[in-house]
Amino acid sequence: MTASPDPGGKTPQESDAPGRRPILETGPRLAMCALLQGADWIDFATVRTLLEVSDSMVSKHSRTLEEAGLLEVRKGAVGRRPKTWFRLTPDGRTVLASHLAWLSELSSAVDRQP
Repeated sequence: MTASPDPGGKTPQESDAPGRRPILETGPRLAMCALLQGADWIDFATVRTLLEVSDSMVSKHSRTLEEAGLLEVRKGAVGRRPKTWFRLTPDGRTVLASHLAWLSELSSAVDRQP
């Protein structure tokens, strides 16, 4: 599912600044994407533990990323226990790389200031 454009015609992962993705400007979302970029699938509990956030925070931010088409969610069971796994979509990897490049450029611009 992809996000609807706002009245200005941009989706939540777009902005006027090339590379900037406002959807990733919430710390847990950026951290979740950064964690997932280096893995195939990561389970809910591992994300929660590594990000040091509550279950509700993982659920809220993963839903936002999934609705924007940046995150894929898989549900299943291990034995009799339900389990949820996450991974970035190809779009998610592209958006994350673009946002990280924008952050790097921003940092370089600050370093160049007299």
